[in-house]
Amino acid sequence: MKITSIIFFVSGLLFLALAGCSELKNSKTPVEPAMTVHGIGFADTTQKSSANFHTKYIQTKNYDLKLCQSCHGTDYAGGTTGQSCNSCHNKPNGPENCTTCHGSINAAPPKDLSGNTARTVRAVGAHQKHLIGGTLGAAVACNTCHKVPQKFGDAGHIDATPHAEIYTDTTSAFYRSNAVYNASNVTCTNTYCHGNFNGGNLNAVMTWTDTSSTSVQCGTCHGDVTKATLKEKAFPKTGHTAAAVTADCATCHVAVVNSSMTIINPSRHANGRID
Repeated sequence: MKITSIIFFVSGLLFLALAGCSELKNSKTPVEPAMTVHGIGFADTTQKSSANFHTKYIQTKNYDLKLCQSCHGTDYAGGTTGQSCNSCHNKPNGPENCTTCHGSINAAPPKDLSGNTARTVRAVGAHQKHLIGGTLGAAVACNTCHKVPQKFGDAGHIDATPHAEIYTDTTSAFYRSNAVYNASNVTCTNTYCHGNFNGGNLNAVMTWTDTSSTSVQCGTCHGDVTKATLKEKAFPKTGHTAAAVTADCATCHVAVVNSSMTIINPSRHANGRID
């Protein structure tokens, strides 16, 4: 009888011990995932919509990259953290490369600072049409309309104004003193490219975000779009006193246009001189 009591007593203790372990195991607080210095999602490209994603974070700091350099080094190669920004920002100058914030194949939008790519968005507009050129005209360099910084920290690059300022380069072949950019409705008037030249249609108003083909149809910049044929449309309203509308443009401008009125060399059309 004594042995039986001992067995029941030991069994009871064992049961209580096991129950206690089970209770402790079930009530154990889960361990939180390790937090990064910047918080979750800071460098996670799948979290670009997060307010904590580093692109949006640095925008709220007015693009002050010195905040990054203070830990990651002036060259962003790691600094005291040992974590290089250049592993992702692997273009020349790392995070300070122009296309980090705007542009892609070059520094001009798309994309703009908010990631927009549609030409109907003000900050995107006709940037690429001007910078690369196209089937109708010569390329227009960035510094024709903007003061282009040589370095990220140059004065005037990052400032308190809401949009990129328009600076006309007075040394450019495209410069016209009476050209006007209206920021309120994103229109350009009296620009060389769109008629402000000898024989051109002065005061032509072009909308920066207009994507319609009619905005650049033949006769818009010189001539008359209401005429019947391309030849008539293109023939300037003024000047060309030695030529008649019946003559082919290619008779004199053979390096620019062919007899079918197709621009064969855009780099020599609307390029600041008569070819």
